[in-house]
Amino acid sequence: MSDDLGAPGAAPRALLLGAGLVLLAAALLYNELVLAPLAREAFTPLTRSKIRAVELGFGLAGAVLIVLSEGVRRSRRLAGWLSGRVPSIGLLVLAGLLPILLLDFGLRPFVDPKTSVFVEDPELGWRMRPDAVGEWGGVEVRVNRRGLRGPAVEDRKPPGVRRLLFLGDSVTFGFGVAEVDEVFPSRVGRSLEEALGKSVEVVNAGVGGYSPWQELAFLEREGLRYAPDLVVIGFVLNDVTEKLALVRYGGSERGWQLARTARSRLDHWLSRSALATAAREGFAVLRFGRDVRLGAQAAEMGAVRRLVTDPASFERAWRITLDNVRRIVLNARERGIPSLLVIFPYAFQLEAPGELSGPQRRLVRFANGLGVPAVDLLPTLAALGAEAAFLDGSHLSVEGHARVGEVIADRILEESLFGKARSGE
Repeated sequence: MSDDLGAPGAAPRALLLGAGLVLLAAALLYNELVLAPLAREAFTPLTRSKIRAVELGFGLAGAVLIVLSEGVRRSRRLAGWLSGRVPSIGLLVLAGLLPILLLDFGLRPFVDPKTSVFVEDPELGWRMRPDAVGEWGGVEVRVNRRGLRGPAVEDRKPPGVRRLLFLGDSVTFGFGVAEVDEVFPSRVGRSLEEALGKSVEVVNAGVGGYSPWQELAFLEREGLRYAPDLVVIGFVLNDVTEKLALVRYGGSERGWQLARTARSRLDHWLSRSALATAAREGFAVLRFGRDVRLGAQAAEMGAVRRLVTDPASFERAWRITLDNVRRIVLNARERGIPSLLVIFPYAFQLEAPGELSGPQRRLVRFANGLGVPAVDLLPTLAALGAEAAFLDGSHLSVEGHARVGEVIADRILEESLFGKARSGE
């Protein structure tokens, strides 16, 4: 067959060959080394896997198109069939859509797709969907049939088993940590099991965005059914500030978790398209900057900094928050269940722990007044260092979770908190 442009199939072959070469070039250029300077934060393992998947997809698609172009060159029948169809339609598709598709697929690893992990809840605002598997915090998250992270635990506690119930937000949940066994509640359970020589079950009821009002509602509705021997309350400073944005407290938002949850399969599919996400989230980008999630975290960080430097401006929020914590403690105490308050710092506090520890001191005094042991993790994590202890401004790294797990387990043993559990068990 002649290779000139007038020969049958020459135009389709040129289109296929050209598109294939473009895709192969994209595969060669699309890698972590080239993309790293463009990224706004370090690549997560999930982002790296996405980059490799896109790179492989470009390479395979390019190879297929080049093989097809060679098939057109060798087969007169295929060339004749394509010659009347591809020049008009194919030119439009390949020339018009290929750059758009390349851009969309190339940007996908840098887009946080909507998740399927959360559902709306009339009492709690939101909760995790039972048996959900989805992306959250840059890692794949698996939710058990009880709507919590980690192994599902039955209501009825087996004889001789001790149980820990952890209440908290995304820090307790283990935001950004792929394996639930590496999150501090699981580590505390294993440490106590080894130290006591008894079976210890852990109920990790940490949910992203939760504040003490939600933890109290969860405890009353579900948590006490687990018959825990100890309730561990994880307190993060945004527990005071974050809820003020919710409609419940006079704000305009329903919660970041619901805002990032797909309400339908179409919504979930569109959220995976980088270009569709950019078009839909234009207002959020204008509000928070180029990266919506990081921008939202920066806004949250600003509120927490004001809480540290100007506590009087959040006095009403403090009163509401501490009242909810008090009710959690008293609710558990009425059933003979002791509590432990664990206070997590923000990474910026590690820069000057002595000067920036006002909220921690207030919380320790509050706990002392309730007769509840408190663990202030600011000194512990300051000794470890922010770079080692944190993934971002507030969420712990795997190393941070490991150290926190050790400290909490030691304090539980030191206070003999399991020994104060209800008699007869």
